[in-house]
Amino acid sequence: MEDRILTELRGRFTRVSAERVVSGPGLSNLYEVIAEMHGAPVSIRHNRELWDQAIFGNDDIAAAALERFCLSLGSISGDLALAHGAQGVVIAGGIGLRLADHLPHSGFAERFIAKGRFETMMSRIPVKIITHEEPGLLGAAAAYANRHPA
Repeated sequence: MEDRILTELRGRFTRVSAERVVSGPGLSNLYEVIAEMHGAPVSIRHNRELWDQAIFGNDDIAAAALERFCLSLGSISGDLALAHGAQGVVIAGGIGLRLADHLPHSGFAERFIAKGRFETMMSRIPVKIITHEEPGLLGAAAAYANRHPA
């Protein structure tokens, strides 16, 4: 399935980076390719509507695209954590907010740790999701409060 998706995306883009799949707009790319693979029309055109339909399971193709998104996010996050010797992984931004309830029930965790002989090590790396709507502002306020106690 992923090889076929990659082949289709290579036909559309000069280079298929991880961001073509694992990003807010990446869900649209997956949705369009999976719809084509199933001979289904691309009925959802707006990214926000696509995310809503996918998360609430109101559209089978959108839900399949979201599951593939979560699998890919798990693989890529795990690869980066392994390559950089991470002690923890934090998923933030709009993706974190959108996936906070869905990600724990997807295939993310299995893909995150599926690193062959490093599986045991990977299973010990915590993955956290930031759900605060303004984490940067919160962090700036905390840093200011630490530096300038009342």
